[in-house]
Amino acid sequence: MTIRKKLIVSTIAASVAATAFAGLPLSNKGLAEKLGFNATAYAATAAFPSTDIVEYVNDLRAALVATSGLDEVQALRTVIQGLGTDDLKYVAQPITSKVTTKLGAEFNGTDRQAVEDLVLDVISITYDPNLTELEIIRNKDAYRSVLAELAVGAGFTPQQVDDLTVDDVAEYFFTLQEKVAGLLNGLSAAELLAALNDAEARAALIEDAFEALSAESLIVQDIFEAYGIGKADLTTVVSRAQEKVDNTVVIKAATALYGAYLKMNESTGGPGGGAIGGGEETTVEVPKEVTAFIDDFKKKLAAATDAEKAALIAQAIQQAQTLVTKLSNFDLSSNVTVSNGQAALQVSGSSVLSAIAGIGEILKNVKELAAGVPVPPVVLNINLGNVAQNDVNIGLNNAVIQEAIKAGLSGINLTVSGLSATLPVGGQFNGAVDFKINKSKADSTTTGGLQAASDVYSFGLAIGGKAVTSFAQPIIVSVPLGNVDGVDKELLSLAKIVDGKLVFQGGSIRGNTIVEQRDTFSSYVVVENKVTFTDIKSVEAWAGRAIQVIAAKGAIEGKKAGVFAPKDNVTRAEFAKMLTRALDLDNSLATENFADVKDTDWSAPYIGAAAKLGIIQGRSATKFDPNAQITRAEMATMIARALKITKGAQDVADVNAALANFKDASSIGAALKAGVAFASKNEIVIGNNGKFSPNASATRAEAAVMIYRAVNFK
Repeated sequence: MTIRKKLIVSTIAASVAATAFAGLPLSNKGLAEKLGFNATAYAATAAFPSTDIVEYVNDLRAALVATSGLDEVQALRTVIQGLGTDDLKYVAQPITSKVTTKLGAEFNGTDRQAVEDLVLDVISITYDPNLTELEIIRNKDAYRSVLAELAVGAGFTPQQVDDLTVDDVAEYFFTLQEKVAGLLNGLSAAELLAALNDAEARAALIEDAFEALSAESLIVQDIFEAYGIGKADLTTVVSRAQEKVDNTVVIKAATALYGAYLKMNESTGGPGGGAIGGGEETTVEVPKEVTAFIDDFKKKLAAATDAEKAALIAQAIQQAQTLVTKLSNFDLSSNVTVSNGQAALQVSGSSVLSAIAGIGEILKNVKELAAGVPVPPVVLNINLGNVAQNDVNIGLNNAVIQEAIKAGLSGINLTVSGLSATLPVGGQFNGAVDFKINKSKADSTTTGGLQAASDVYSFGLAIGGKAVTSFAQPIIVSVPLGNVDGVDKELLSLAKIVDGKLVFQGGSIRGNTIVEQRDTFSSYVVVENKVTFTDIKSVEAWAGRAIQVIAAKGAIEGKKAGVFAPKDNVTRAEFAKMLTRALDLDNSLATENFADVKDTDWSAPYIGAAAKLGIIQGRSATKFDPNAQITRAEMATMIARALKITKGAQDVADVNAALANFKDASSIGAALKAGVAFASKNEIVIGNNGKFSPNASATRAEAAVMIYRAVNFK
């Protein structure tokens, strides 16, 4: 590990330990071992904190939810981060003054400001379930540079600095917690409350912890001592921080955390007994109205005759849908906090968990008691209302995600200021979620001169503390449109901004929004995409509009600028791309196993996506034949399968009757008849002169018309 990387981690951890004992996990033995640290130096390239720490913090948050203490802790962190610059400088002064005194006039200007900023950043860290703010501080170049100078100023030799590892940091960080835990361990809740109400007693408690710590032989402790930073200075920092915060807020937060630590370790006989990541499963209470509904339904069903049961089940299904709708909608606008120009919401409350558990209980009983009755997918809706800030951070803690998976929810929809994103649950989405949104104005530079119909939205996603940019389970994004007066709405497309250029993704207009499934995240803007071709005059009357719209969506492209080649035939690979792009079925992570399709081929992700969904099949188990011309029957079948997935289309009840008017119906392959029947009945693929011509190829103009009709299928 380099000097700078070791020092930034060590100094941050030491500073955090010095700011507020109320925010530290209390434990009393084996702390470093529990976090997975051993005698081997932690790799410089590894993320800090480790996934074990993230999991532990998530367990802590679950315990806070179980003991109804999360809001109190969040309130304290929000108040601390909301302190003004002067207040924060006042809080940090005992540390910054000692550093500047030792290093003298040479340590002024940028260097001194960097030290002050570092201390202020650490003090104002919010209660972050994934500890991402520590990672941000760790990676600031200004902090890395100045900390190298601090090491020299502390009198450390290069070898001493090189020997400093995260093990030393963990030892200092958690030994301090040991001391605090030891002092608190003998206090009852009432005694703890009394101590917190007395500022002098509280300061004495903190000073005693630092006094006990100073007796330990710790390398990080030596860094502080080199600058003359002692227990009085560190105690003053903590006391000043608490001085700037309403004491009631401090009391509630500290008491809530203490109760949560007891909850986490109640099965092991006290704080510190349980291993990180092995927290108990939180029991979530099902709403009483759900229990009452299910019990009533069961009693009525048990007493009903066979003739009465069908009507009873139908009535219960309606009641269940009403109750699920009620439980699945949350207006959390009043819970949104604002700090440093950013709006934030952490979804973790017991009311949300209880509602999810209630939905799960309803779905489970409906499936058991009304077997065979289709249960529609259920999405939990979280509404943040309208916010004035351009940056919004939304967190879904691990307990919420796990409860949603257990309940069988299909997704969690997050809505803020007209924008919404529906995140799937389960699979890749199996841990705490952090979802970030940035909004900015679109200008001609961004849109390449095209008419913008929305702001620019940039998205960021982390799952379990790890950044994710591609996902096999798509996220449904609904982007609000701006002023669209004079705009051809059918030509609107959501465009991904890649290296300053637009990549058109399509999207469906729903009211005053455009909806699109995304399997990758970046920056997006909605534009009116007017694509002009000079060679479509011969097909303009019957295919012109379809070509224009499908091209605008990015589902079909010209052979070159201005050239569409409407009479060229379509290959199987080309149609796979057209259909998956037009019907929003892209999946950049999908793979295929055909020997004649290379992973590097342009068509591979589209063939993979279509094959994974069962929309397209190979000519054999190992051969796709991507460059072969696609037949009309194959196109009809692919469209039918895709519409069943995207729009819930149903197969034709009587396939033979639907094909009876075609003279060549007998030449349609058995596996393709259902698809042809669907496409012809719904006038997506139309026959000519009493024939369907199933084995004939199709032109690019014909393909555009078919896809246009599929997009508009209802």
